[in-house]
Amino acid sequence: MGNWLPRVLILPSSSYARHRTIGGGERYALEYARAMSALVPTTLGLFDLCEGTSQDGPLEIRRFGLRNFSDQWGFPATTKAFREMGAYDVVHCLCFPTSLSEAAVLLARWRRQITVLTDVGGGGRSLSGYLGKISSRIDLHQLADGIAHLSGYAGTFFSHWHKPQTILYGGADCGSVTAPFTGGYALFVGRLLPHKGILNVIRSLDSQTRLRVVGRPYDLDYFNQLQAEATGKRVTFITDASDADIRREYADASVVLQPSIPSPTVVGGDKSELLGLVALEGMAAGRPVIVTQVTSLPELVVDGDTGFVVPPNDLEVLGRRIRQLVENPSLAEQMGARAREHVRDRFSWPAVAGRGLEFYRQLQAAGRGKNPNRAG
Repeated sequence: MGNWLPRVLILPSSSYARHRTIGGGERYALEYARAMSALVPTTLGLFDLCEGTSQDGPLEIRRFGLRNFSDQWGFPATTKAFREMGAYDVVHCLCFPTSLSEAAVLLARWRRQITVLTDVGGGGRSLSGYLGKISSRIDLHQLADGIAHLSGYAGTFFSHWHKPQTILYGGADCGSVTAPFTGGYALFVGRLLPHKGILNVIRSLDSQTRLRVVGRPYDLDYFNQLQAEATGKRVTFITDASDADIRREYADASVVLQPSIPSPTVVGGDKSELLGLVALEGMAAGRPVIVTQVTSLPELVVDGDTGFVVPPNDLEVLGRRIRQLVENPSLAEQMGARAREHVRDRFSWPAVAGRGLEFYRQLQAAGRGKNPNRAG
């Protein structure tokens, strides 16, 4: 089991190579694939009308063929594309639940490939969605061999699935140098949407505490509300930051915020933060973080040691914790150093990929997969 070197195909949540939607789920798939490619032959699979391959270091990025861009009656990959997907030992679908993940699971079952599912939030049209209206127990995805979760919280949505399961968590690059604490401000990074909790942050601030908000507005009315609430406060909005800009913001901040609020009205449960990548990235940069007691976020932070976990919608506590770290560089630096160690020990991408590979090997050792066309 420990020496098996499978060929791995990873299918991200946004699988069309053209006009991809880039968000946390896509970032997760790419970074996971990059880390996995350092261990075993790995392909990140995308789909387009034009086929082709490219390299990102050892990672192969492959565009499989499409007939069209409509998945109304199933994923529109060509017969050739589905045939070529049979060359892999493991098919790991982060595009779940979708018509693509259904097709991948069904074909892999027939080919005796190992299939693993990971829910990164979202999803799309699938036959199982319609069958689920008849019975919640009818789901073609349950033919997969195992489920790898982003967090313990993410796993609670599948406690009724009698499949091997594991927790991967997520990773962040700690780099080699931590910048000194010079910025003296709190930092929010993320999409400017109501469930991210940025309105609460602005309302919690006094007139002296600096806040930088980095993210793209997806709701103009909400963005206008944020700007109005920030009147008279030291809030700066940055809506066009590049990846390099964001890294600099992390390096200059005193504290990084992921203050999401619960969404109890969501049918089936709140999947807004199955994994808090911003919290991990902030800690990897050597910054303490403040998160709310929501979904997966408390799993990532050691309260009072690598940052603070605060109640959602409690503006008084949130504002007090922000001021505590912005106004006390020594405390922020000490907690940031422990946060960095915490990420390096548990949440590096190599560690995440290692957990994934170990899970693939466990499934193979249990007799799953065993494609008769290839030696294992």
